[in-house]
Amino acid sequence: MEQTPYVFSVRDITRYIKTLLEREHTLQAVLVRGEISNCKYHSSGHFYFTLKDDAAELRCVMWRERVNAQRFRCEDGMRVIAEGSITVYERSGQYQLSVYALQADGVGNLYLAFEQLKRKLTEEGLFAPERKRPLPAFPRHIALLTSPTGAVAHDFITISARRWGGRNIVLVPTSVQGAQAPASIVHSLQLAARIPEVEVIVLARGGGSFEELACFNDEAVARAIAASPLPVVSAVGHETDFTIADFVADLRAPTPSAAAELVVPDMQGIADYLQRTQQRIFAVVRNRIERDRRDLNRAMTHPALRNPAVLIRDRQQHIDMLSERIFERMQHRLTSTAQRLDAVEGRLTALNPRGVLQRGYALVLRPEDGALIPTAAQAAQVERVQIQFYDGAVEASIAG
Repeated sequence: MEQTPYVFSVRDITRYIKTLLEREHTLQAVLVRGEISNCKYHSSGHFYFTLKDDAAELRCVMWRERVNAQRFRCEDGMRVIAEGSITVYERSGQYQLSVYALQADGVGNLYLAFEQLKRKLTEEGLFAPERKRPLPAFPRHIALLTSPTGAVAHDFITISARRWGGRNIVLVPTSVQGAQAPASIVHSLQLAARIPEVEVIVLARGGGSFEELACFNDEAVARAIAASPLPVVSAVGHETDFTIADFVADLRAPTPSAAAELVVPDMQGIADYLQRTQQRIFAVVRNRIERDRRDLNRAMTHPALRNPAVLIRDRQQHIDMLSERIFERMQHRLTSTAQRLDAVEGRLTALNPRGVLQRGYALVLRPEDGALIPTAAQAAQVERVQIQFYDGAVEASIAG
């Protein structure tokens, strides 16, 4: 009798395949190199993406707790090495790589995270020069955030005391290395801002490798520095490389010792400057006094000061001479004007009609309007005329 074959349900066959794959030891701890595509960070916090090369694709998922532990954020086109295990998502019947950790392929994870955070904060304007605050010129109270057991605190305090004693340096014990360091730095920044009379904050540590300085490349630390109500100096002892804290701080010092020199003024240097300034002021005043003394001596030797009456008499004589000169000019002007008036009067007299009438001439006028009748022909046209003599006028009839 022929045996009937066993028929699986879709669910059963999927679970069977899932069991086979997840029991395979080789597939539970694999490293897979590929290029990220279809990158999606879900609102749940999980991360879904696809790893691909030129021949195949592999779906991947990274759960929220793993995503939170990841230092850098993935992007499409990024080449990575994924560590994880092969699992099966039953609902779609697809196998996938459940990723535990990602590392950049060819670029260190810390450096990649540094570059991504740097680009992000630059776009937000946290590194903009215009938001940098000036340090107080003569701070009396300084908060120093560093490890209390290292040499940084001793060096900073020693240099500060040498430059200008009497500064009040408040040491805020802060972890500056390790997994707990970012939270410690954030807490210390907030604490320092609440200490009465503190005017500036110095975040410092000695040198170290890029990995050892990772806490200064933390986003929470960067935002805490930006949010500080007081100016912050980043004094991470790394001459050549910059950290995110350096970029966001109000001032970057290459070393903690340099920070002490930048924050605390040099009292001796200021004293020397004041002395030189005082000498320059004294020299200017002396020169001014000497110049004024010479001017006074010249003035004292002037004749007007030796015998003021001489100056007054000279001025009086000058005024008399000016008065005579003005009078002479006025007399000349009056004489000239009178002569011109006489000449004009003579010409007017010669032209006066009354002068002509005195010599025996007469004027013939029309009686009604006094109009002049200059010719005999015009006189023949009227019946009566008026004859004007020097001493009076008579009327006459015209005989035809």
